[in-house]
Amino acid sequence: MAEKGDMSERKQSRELDSLRRDTAAVDRLLKQARLDEIHQDLKQAKAKLDYAESRLSGDSIENE
Repeated sequence: MAEKGDMSERKQSRELDSLRRDTAAVDRLLKQARLDEIHQDLKQAKAKLDYAESRLSGDSIENE
């Protein structure tokens, strides 16, 4: 019976390790997705600032 208990404990330990790895993988993916979102936000902000700068410097060819 001791062997069966040992196997059960090992199985439970493996399952817990697997869950920890899965949790870590999901955490990394969420962080990566958030960084991608921030990167896109920064690109949009830069484009808006570049546009505003060109308007302020008089380089714009649009008529108002």
